[in-house]
Amino acid sequence: MSNNFERGSDEVFCRSCGSVIKKEAEICPKCGVRQRGADILANTSKKWITTLLLAIFVGTFGVHRFYVGKIGTGVLMLLTLGGCGIWTVIDIILIATGSFKDADGNPITMKD
Repeated sequence: MSNNFERGSDEVFCRSCGSVIKKEAEICPKCGVRQRGADILANTSKKWITTLLLAIFVGTFGVHRFYVGKIGTGVLMLLTLGGCGIWTVIDIILIATGSFKDADGNPITMKD
């Protein structure tokens, strides 16, 4: 049994009480608070196409990274013009293959 300091690869911490819960849990069994990840996963399809289009058309300025909440790397992309375009191409490939994640670590995929 896990305690509050240890968690398995299929577990996360509750955003309210800090208890270790399963990643798939929509509601924490200990405190009853709905987990934010459940709401985010419901909108990944729209988020995926928007992120991909932003990366293709204005990716050099890091707009897609601002959109998914990665503000720090968005600023770096803005200042380096997407790493002279290389970083932008890599991000487009990652988004298209479903390997790109938002600031909370949730994958941005085209699954409904």
